[in-house]
Amino acid sequence: MSTAAHAAPAADHQAKAHSLKLDANGKTIVKGKAYGQNDKVRVIVELSSAPAITYAKAEGKKYSDLSKTTQKSLQQKVSAQQKSIKANIKKNGVNVQYLGSFDTIFNGFSGNVKFGDIKKIEGLAGVAKVHVVNEYKRPTEKPDMITSKELVQAQQTWGDYGYKGEGMVVGVIDTGIDPSHHDMTLTTTKGEKLTKSVIDADIKKDQLKGKFYTDKVPYGYNYADNNDNILDEGPDASMHGMHVSGTVGANGDEKAGGIKGVAPEAQLLALKVFSNDPGNPSTYGDIYVKAIDDAIKLGADVLNMSLGSTASFVAEDDPEQQAITNAVNNGVFMSISAGNSAYFGHGYQTPYAANPDTGVVGAPGLTPSSLQVASLENSHIQLDSLTVNAEGEEPFKIGWQKQSAPNPLDVFHQEEKEVVYVGDGQPDKYEGKDVKGKIVFVTRDGSYFYSNIQKQAEAAGAAGVIVRGTVAHGDYVNMALDNPKLPMASVSIKDGNALKALFEKGKTVKVSFNGSMITIPNNTASQMSDFTSWGVTPNLDFKPEITAPGGKIYSTFNDNKYGVMSGTSMAAPHVAGGAALVLERVDKEFKPKHNADRVLLAKNLLMNTSAPVVDKSATNAAQKWTNFYSPRREGAGLMQLHAAVSTPVVVTEKTSGVGKVALKEITKDKVSFTLVAKNLSKRDVEYDVASSLQTDLVLKGKDGINHNEMEAQPLQGATVKVNNAATSKVKLKAGQSQTVNVTVDLTGAKVADPADLTKSLPADQVFPNGYFVDGFVRFVSTAGTDGDPTLTVPFVGFKGDWNKAPILDASIYDDNYFYGMEALIDKDENVLGASLAKEDEYLKDKIAFSPNGDESQDEVIPQLTLLRNAKKLEFSITDKSGKVLRMLRSETDIRKNYYDGGSGDPAYVFKQAMWDGKLNNVVAKDGEYVYQVKAYLDYENKAPQVFKFPVKIDTKMPTVSASYNDGELSFKAADAGVGVNAIDILVDGKSVLKTPLSGNATSYKFETKPEVGQTVEVLALDYAGNAASREVSLVKDTGKPSVFITAPGALDVVDKSQAIFSGYIQDESKIQSFTLNGQQVELKWNAEKKQFDFSHAMTFKDGVQVVKVAAEDLSGNVSKFERSIVVDATAPKLELQGKVPTSVGKNVKSAKLSVKLSDNYDEIRFRVNGSETYAHEFKEPYAMRPFAHTETINVPLTPGKNTFLLEVEDLAGHVTKKTVSITRASK
Repeated sequence: MSTAAHAAPAADHQAKAHSLKLDANGKTIVKGKAYGQNDKVRVIVELSSAPAITYAKAEGKKYSDLSKTTQKSLQQKVSAQQKSIKANIKKNGVNVQYLGSFDTIFNGFSGNVKFGDIKKIEGLAGVAKVHVVNEYKRPTEKPDMITSKELVQAQQTWGDYGYKGEGMVVGVIDTGIDPSHHDMTLTTTKGEKLTKSVIDADIKKDQLKGKFYTDKVPYGYNYADNNDNILDEGPDASMHGMHVSGTVGANGDEKAGGIKGVAPEAQLLALKVFSNDPGNPSTYGDIYVKAIDDAIKLGADVLNMSLGSTASFVAEDDPEQQAITNAVNNGVFMSISAGNSAYFGHGYQTPYAANPDTGVVGAPGLTPSSLQVASLENSHIQLDSLTVNAEGEEPFKIGWQKQSAPNPLDVFHQEEKEVVYVGDGQPDKYEGKDVKGKIVFVTRDGSYFYSNIQKQAEAAGAAGVIVRGTVAHGDYVNMALDNPKLPMASVSIKDGNALKALFEKGKTVKVSFNGSMITIPNNTASQMSDFTSWGVTPNLDFKPEITAPGGKIYSTFNDNKYGVMSGTSMAAPHVAGGAALVLERVDKEFKPKHNADRVLLAKNLLMNTSAPVVDKSATNAAQKWTNFYSPRREGAGLMQLHAAVSTPVVVTEKTSGVGKVALKEITKDKVSFTLVAKNLSKRDVEYDVASSLQTDLVLKGKDGINHNEMEAQPLQGATVKVNNAATSKVKLKAGQSQTVNVTVDLTGAKVADPADLTKSLPADQVFPNGYFVDGFVRFVSTAGTDGDPTLTVPFVGFKGDWNKAPILDASIYDDNYFYGMEALIDKDENVLGASLAKEDEYLKDKIAFSPNGDESQDEVIPQLTLLRNAKKLEFSITDKSGKVLRMLRSETDIRKNYYDGGSGDPAYVFKQAMWDGKLNNVVAKDGEYVYQVKAYLDYENKAPQVFKFPVKIDTKMPTVSASYNDGELSFKAADAGVGVNAIDILVDGKSVLKTPLSGNATSYKFETKPEVGQTVEVLALDYAGNAASREVSLVKDTGKPSVFITAPGALDVVDKSQAIFSGYIQDESKIQSFTLNGQQVELKWNAEKKQFDFSHAMTFKDGVQVVKVAAEDLSGNVSKFERSIVVDATAPKLELQGKVPTSVGKNVKSAKLSVKLSDNYDEIRFRVNGSETYAHEFKEPYAMRPFAHTETINVPLTPGKNTFLLEVEDLAGHVTKKTVSITRASK
């Protein structure tokens, strides 16, 4: 057996990285997906020419108000442009599977193309850009509004002003609407904008594919399936769009169990963009653009988009964001949800104070002109109820929430069913209990998954399951299930504990599902929802902008049903409905000249009159502070519709004209901004102006690190002055505008000591990389509660260098990392530099790989955690001085690893940025290099952040020696490269260790002695993936191996340059190593003769060659000797000297021949016609001595032709021949 290199250590002992989704494998990453040149990709081709809507903007009209002739002409012009571009695409050999086209809101078309053809299309005249479309996942909220309308003053607005949405059209871009629901109705068709005749005319004029449904839902189309089925159907149907639509504009009889939305008299467009195909859980940006395009043609006033792509970028050239901007410019109000991902790291841990970039708000709501909506918890929850009948107790009702499972009402038909308590639902809790045909009750306290609870109940024959979820998951938990076959329902923590108490008392419990409803207080009423996504945007834009109820919202489902859902998806339709009411006021009272002004005024009215919500988070509540929730979380505050339709004044920031202030980066201690208060009314008004100032609360964690608790705290020592005073009065005459100057002074700003809230520290000390400055400027009527509504302008800025906080997480080789995932890995996701012997030990100076093609650590791949969005990443290899040796790759628009309870990965694996060890297409020499990553922030004029990983190339194998004695191994490993990582002990090829031994270990004692006949190896592994093993003998062997070389023999002459060495070895133990001139020789066991046979080819130059023979057995006994052979692969030379006649006269009886004989050895034999005429023998000392001799001979001639064969033969038997013919004349 040889000292062999091993391709990889035993798999059980590899230090593995986490398995992550991103696996580019050399492809191009675009928007989180990897594409090869031939991969099909869905794109939007944007044309250089303007869309039709720009004409309407220039005319100051809504597009739908243009004449039918003008609209048709504009659309035909765009269509002709698109037709020309498509023809050119075909001419250039690009195959496109066309999907749709857009002519009004956006000039372009969508289709599937090869990724590699994108550049070809972009190079064509008339093409502005080719966009890879955004993918949006189907909404995941499932049945989890009667009271939410009170929170936003909807009913008060209906009663006092009569604004109910009449004449307004709200497009709902979502999963679909059931137009037959009895709450989907108009009280009267008088004043409706879209009649059947209008819709029919629009369909014909614009060639729309949808159709008229009802007066309430005058138009709908399924853009995902390209049909007119606008219902959300199928096994995974969430009825999300129907729930959203009910919140916007349901118009049911609340006394008879129906509900009313915020704008009950508005008409709704059913713009269904999600497929009914259960295998297609996504939709795409081009589908959204098409829906917006059609909505503009139909004259929509408001569009609701309850969707989002977490932690996105503000991207003005993005097709969806372009479409939204153009829609707003045409007078369409866009209400878009903020997202449900809370903040960076949510579900893992709270962010570090050193990483202030915690925002995760999603696109397309980042579009500046849209209004992005955060979520507040509803005051009450409307739920289905079940009746509990316990032995000896009065019956009582509790609320329950349906899951993605059969409905108990449909299965049990109000039949009373016995309930059996089975603890946490694990199999052992069922032992000795009869559950067949009964409902089981489970209290989840640990980590036994909800899907496992489901499966165990099904296996036991239960009829249904009632679950009280983990306390941390809250009331009425939404359970992740696996296609359940039986009904499952969740209850509140309080009600679940009450049921548990009955069973602990030994009571027999029965329940019945009777279809009745119950209204219960929400334990988190009027608090910001835990899930609502925080701002700001990556470039410090102000988002979200307003809050509405989104937690525990009761609304419509298909088939005249109702249910509860939670999410910012539920908050946005409150604002969409509210916008319809406010637009009624705007159109009636102000009649803005420009359509964009119409939307902006409505947006500012809604924001100005919103009420900031007091932060009720844990520490704020305990300290009895009165801070507001951060405007980065709630925007301006909770929408107040009555105030929005009644305020006489609007207040905006002077430069932007919007009712919010984005201070962006604050580089000095003082920063100022100017507000403009405009009196829209015909009467004088007066306000007291005051302000508040706050930042994020930081507490010292158990880990010793300061954490951002994502709640507010006062910014002590800092001041806000309004017109150079702490407070100020603003008096406005009718129609008057007045500026208000606000100055924030952060000189000496302090915050609470994270370790002791009774003390304070400089804010710069607690926030080493800068901190947010949040606040509200409030205009309070001097008339008190009977006066005009309070107006609020929120402001947000960042004190410090926005580029100071690192974009990348600290690596696992360093301290204070957030996720502990950032590292360099190989293609098998083994962490480079990881100790195999000591868990969680990662050594930066041991990061190494061996690009030698042995499939073990042949490459370096970056596994990176982004704490912040990166506009660009550049991957390169440098030397230690920083000189770039190879640029590997660049990537753009990479989103932060926000996590969100595991729905987002904690790291990316950039396999496309792999380094294979080559420089200039040649594997680099062993030595030290640097893997460098440059990260660019999405903020103007910021230098890249540079992150460096030292990495070594080491292709040297370790060495190992070992011996065995009575159950104990002794060994020693060494490595000339990066160092020995670990030692593994193998018996018959399998490791006997739970954890490898450290690289400096020298002995190991077996728990069970190996038996004679088993193979025992010591395996040494270095940090670069090189491995070498040493087999040891289990028997005591003091005898040296006996090596017999049967051929060639000593001083045998070999006539070729290659010699075959054959023979055998005999020994009491196995042979560890056998070499000839240092070359390892393969041995084969000959069981019959009990010997190791070998046959090994070697190549030599001519000469007397000495072969060094060495054999070592497993016990370390060594035999050495030399075998000399004579190698003569060169033939001798025979040269005739002088001119030899070919013919002679009849009297010439002999001829003299002079022959030169030569060879590299001095063994020469010369023959003429077989007779030896000369010989010189090879004698000691044996060596290759060149030899030459000239022999003169007389050869007899007879009449006629005389032929002489001359031969010279050398030591090895090589013969060189020459024939001489001489003709003697006969006459």
